[in-house]
Amino acid sequence: MEEDRVDRLVEDIKRLRPAIDPRLKAVAARLLHVSDLVQRYYSGLSERFGVSLSGLAAITALARQAPRELTLTEINRDVLVTSGGITFIVSRLEEQGLLTRKPHPIDSRAVLVRLTSRGRRLADQLIEAVATADAEVFVHLGDTDRRTMDELLRHVEAGIETAMRSE
Repeated sequence: MEEDRVDRLVEDIKRLRPAIDPRLKAVAARLLHVSDLVQRYYSGLSERFGVSLSGLAAITALARQAPRELTLTEINRDVLVTSGGITFIVSRLEEQGLLTRKPHPIDSRAVLVRLTSRGRRLADQLIEAVATADAEVFVHLGDTDRRTMDELLRHVEAGIETAMRSE
């Protein structure tokens, strides 16, 4: 593979700060770059369907739990935005006719959210489109590489979560 921006960054770090482990810098920088690419790629995909990436996550969270209705808190576990953010996302999707809200029968502070028939159709299309996109992104990796990547990313995720808790 030819040199890319991460390789150039690592070379600069090695030159400027020789005490910093260049392999760790390469992994961290590549993860940040991949994160940005993933955001842009899947955001573009979701926008082709008229929803944001967070909207896609909310719709697919509801689709995965259907026919059960979800509270905003339950949806937020998948979407990972602020409580105000999830309220905005759900309001936007409701305006688009993709979901409905109703008061929770037991908790007066909560609402229950479900997909409309239009939302269910869009969820099916989104799930298929994301699966196709995933296949395109990882076409060059075999099953063993995919399993290894999944395992390594789980370790990275755990390391980041541990570091965040110790802050």
